Amino acid sequence: MKEIRIPQGMRDLIVEECAKKRFAQKTIERVFQSFGYEEIMTPSIEYFDTYQQGFSEVDATEMYKFFDQDGEILTLREDMTVPICRVCASKYANSKPPFRFFYTSNVFKVRHVFAGKRGEVTDCGVECIGLDEKSDIEILYMAIQVMEKLHFKNYQIEIGNAKLFQSAVDALQLDKADQKRLAALIDQKSIVDLNCFVEALHLSKEAQDFFTQLPFLSGNDVFEKAKQLCFTEEMQAVIDQLVSLYAALQTLGVAEHISFDLGKIPHLDYYTGIIFEGFIEESGTSVLSGGRYDNLMQKFDRELPACGFSMKLDYILDALDNQNKEVVQLYYPKGKEIEAIQKADEIRKNKAVEMIPWNRDAWEVRQ
Repeated sequence: MKEIRIPQGMRDLIVEECAKKRFAQKTIERVFQSFGYEEIMTPSIEYFDTYQQGFSEVDATEMYKFFDQDGEILTLREDMTVPICRVCASKYANSKPPFRFFYTSNVFKVRHVFAGKRGEVTDCGVECIGLDEKSDIEILYMAIQVMEKLHFKNYQIEIGNAKLFQSAVDALQLDKADQKRLAALIDQKSIVDLNCFVEALHLSKEAQDFFTQLPFLSGNDVFEKAKQLCFTEEMQAVIDQLVSLYAALQTLGVAEHISFDLGKIPHLDYYTGIIFEGFIEESGTSVLSGGRYDNLMQKFDRELPACGFSMKLDYILDALDNQNKEVVQLYYPKGKEIEAIQKADEIRKNKAVEMIPWNRDAWEVRQ
């Protein structure tokens, strides 16, 4: 018998999972709409060069690619931020910012090492385009509201800032290869390898101390130590910004589930400011992620600051309660379909009804 299968990294959702996913989508979208965000949809297929234009470096092996009739390379969209920037730079070229968009769309990524991650996931997210870093608090507050409305109990949102690491390597004029290696070691918290690599770079003692201590700068009481390790005014300013952000979250009464990780390194190269991830106990990976990307729009010939985040619906299903509504069964004699529909319509005013024919003359409603 021929094996029935689906591609690696893909997944079928059935009945209860579908109900959970639809509940999550509607709940999150209501939050977005309550903040004045409007829905946008883009094609599942983009030109490959659209992502080349958006990303400084494209890992083509992580993208599903194929050709159109003219021989141009197409790709299934890898994320929604780049397509939305494309739309904003074209369809809204003559409109005045800010632009507040929300979306629910499937995104695709080739998973060479499966590790529980999916090749196709549904992102439910927002992009706020045209407002500077003072609007970061709006985005973070909205992310917290999403977590609250989904009734996650012990969730955590970790915040960092891409500018802290970037300011340091720019000040030291490290080449791209060294930056990339350094970022990977810090992100992976490979302390022994990090110490060896930093030593081999022959940096000043203050620079060495900064990079080797960066993986340990996590928690909500690390700002003073971080400022002592910073060796430029720009780096100091990043810490001051995070301190102000934390104070704002405390004022809003939502700081309980917030923590800071100054060693957080962005996995997407367009982030320029805050970066953050959301975690829940029921998932082994982050379920929410986002950040500020002030330079991405200019790659599409319109210079506007921006910030956003998305929730990956497929990674939160195990944490959601069963959403299936109660369904009653109406058993009816075969050949009485019209009468059965009429009886079922009366019951449907209060409950869902499944009609089941049987070889009896009796009618019966079962819970």
